[in-house]
Amino acid sequence: MTKKEKKVQRRKLKNNYELSKRAKEIWETLRRHNCSKETRRKLIAELYKMVQGKVSELAFAHDTVRVLQCCIQFGSVEQRNAIFEEVKDLMLDLSKNKYSKFYVLKMLKYGTKEQRDFIIKSFYGKVAKLVAHSESSEILESAYNNHANASQRISLLEEFYGPTYAVFKTQNNLTLEQILKENPGKKRPILENMKHALTPLLEKSVIKHSIVHKALMDYFIFAEIKSKTDMIESMRDVVVQILHTHDGSRVAMQCCFFLFLQDRKAIIKSFKTFVLKICREEFGHLVMLAIFDAVDDTKLVSKVLLNEMLKDLSTIAMDTYGRKVLLYLLGGRDPSYCHPDIVKILQGGDNNPTSKKSRDVRQRELIEAASPGLLELVAKETRALVFDKSHSQLVLAILRHAKGDKSHAMNAICELAAEEFIPHVKDSEDKLDEMHIAEHPAGHQFLKRLILQDKDKSEKSEELFSNVLLNGVKRRYLVSWAKVNRSAFVLCSIMESGIQEITEKLKEILLPAKKELSRCKTKGTQLLLEKMK
Repeated sequence: MTKKEKKVQRRKLKNNYELSKRAKEIWETLRRHNCSKETRRKLIAELYKMVQGKVSELAFAHDTVRVLQCCIQFGSVEQRNAIFEEVKDLMLDLSKNKYSKFYVLKMLKYGTKEQRDFIIKSFYGKVAKLVAHSESSEILESAYNNHANASQRISLLEEFYGPTYAVFKTQNNLTLEQILKENPGKKRPILENMKHALTPLLEKSVIKHSIVHKALMDYFIFAEIKSKTDMIESMRDVVVQILHTHDGSRVAMQCCFFLFLQDRKAIIKSFKTFVLKICREEFGHLVMLAIFDAVDDTKLVSKVLLNEMLKDLSTIAMDTYGRKVLLYLLGGRDPSYCHPDIVKILQGGDNNPTSKKSRDVRQRELIEAASPGLLELVAKETRALVFDKSHSQLVLAILRHAKGDKSHAMNAICELAAEEFIPHVKDSEDKLDEMHIAEHPAGHQFLKRLILQDKDKSEKSEELFSNVLLNGVKRRYLVSWAKVNRSAFVLCSIMESGIQEITEKLKEILLPAKKELSRCKTKGTQLLLEKMK
């Protein structure tokens, strides 16, 4: 016999060979998208008759479990219930097997509320063991994250508090905070049990699951500094694996705040090749803020993190969360850039024992390292940045806080402003990105805010954007600006700057056209004429 024929003969010796063969043929048809509803209904009925009474055997095989998944997904409620009833007492065993776990996942997704509740309750008393198992931890995570209600989540989580809570669930499903408030004397044994349960998980792949992150966060909230530090020291190599969830990012921030110098270095180095991804994560980007806030070794941060960010700075700048990282790098806790809730979280690390430099010194050193790349970004991606309200905020922050020669970036913006000014017709079908920057909804606001920065720059003897603008834009274009509402308000900002040299220069340009401007009835033009008096 050939090798293939021998393989077929071996399969025939197994139980349910004919059933398995026909079931897989049906499955091949059912799983196709072009299978009609009528054909699917008939095939499911045939398949259901074949698997009745044999579900427990089929669920543990790598090929036939797919057939059961198909029955769950496409079968009727009655068929699904009958299949579930055959194996509901084997739920723990099914969850621990690398093939049958997929059947449990399908039941969680397509089963009834009562069936989901039954599956979740079957985990009670076994959570600590299940979460440490590579296969069942995936089922537990799905149940906790996607299907359990608030009460069930608490019931699953409280098993980390000790054996008592695994056997006897708290009445009214109390959180750890509520338990400790009612029974302060239980704090020490509960935290010891949590430490004993969580420490072995730090070296396993299950550390990535959100139920573990929540348990760690609860521990860090209530543990004493010494106990917290001991746990954190064991976590330095896994921080990069946990910062993708809400609680995981908070735990990672605690590690950045309270670890010592060598451990912080290890965390930062573990971020290599992941920096771009972390900056763009909803929760992970907060860890970057914590590092900027707490790590004194700014050379290491620049070498490992900033250098990797600067390689693909435009991708970070165009992302919602990546932009927040850059704004915090430049402006710190300035409420213009950072939400008060984020500031409150970051304040949790203000009194950490290992950061010696002042926050201002750290921020200045990081800005100096990042400034050349940030200014180059403005020069290269000018149109994409200034024609968007959110992106333009970053440009304003760069031009306000970056160190070094800003003329290249300012000239790039001025080149946009120096383009021929053709007023936008309201009824035309022109796209927004084809409008002139001085009339664009976001662009004209950006120019106004950039011009208003000149008040501070004049005191520091820095180059003024107003001056660059008036020298770079043709006089006849500026007169055209004065006739259109939005662009007229841009010129009003120059008059409001209070810098006499600049205001006199603008008046000189516009005075010859004063009579023509007085015939314009737009609000911006009228305001500009008043300021020119």
